Amino acid sequence: MTHLEARYGRTRAWSRRERLLGVAAGFAVLVTATLWVWWVGTDPSRTALQTRDIGFEIADDSTIEVIFEVTVDPGTPVTCAVEALNSSYTIVGWREADLPAVEARTSTHVLEVRTTERPTTGLVSQCWLS
Repeated sequence: MTHLEARYGRTRAWSRRERLLGVAAGFAVLVTATLWVWWVGTDPSRTALQTRDIGFEIADDSTIEVIFEVTVDPGTPVTCAVEALNSSYTIVGWREADLPAVEARTSTHVLEVRTTERPTTGLVSQCWLS
């Protein structure tokens, strides 16, 4: 027995049963996490949907055309919300549009949005599967 052990005492050693339970619990957590990651990553019901703003054209003080791309599995119909903003980043125009299913994975769309005042930019707010 060393001087420190004599002074402060000795910590209790882990029994074989406690070590075995610790290893089993760690293994169970690892297997559960691995299965969850696999399940989330290979879920066939999830369809990847991405949008990309390409540009906009201001037609006049009350109209803007927003140009954007939608990437989704071929044959999937999509609904998109497009917004127009003024110089203070206030929404001055909003439009939801149903986009038809197309055979290409990526398609380009142009939507005209009516505004309440002169817009300075237009962009896709959100898209979802319809």
